[in-house]
Amino acid sequence: MGTFLGISIWLVAKIFVVLFLGIYVVFGLVIIKQIRLMLDTLDIGLALIIRLIGWAHLLFAIGVFILGIIIL
Repeated sequence: MGTFLGISIWLVAKIFVVLFLGIYVVFGLVIIKQIRLMLDTLDIGLALIIRLIGWAHLLFAIGVFILGIIIL
């Protein structure tokens, strides 16, 4: 039980979860780049807060990715 053609279904699921978490980290990097471009274009008073939220999101994504590798 749990194998299909000699391949563990759980191993495949774990690989896909870690792969998607890696894609989520790349998404976080894209958000940082987009925030930088937006703030270079617009002059708004909330620049520091927006940058902090973007960096917090990226650090969260990296943390979840690392936890996913450790736990899975």
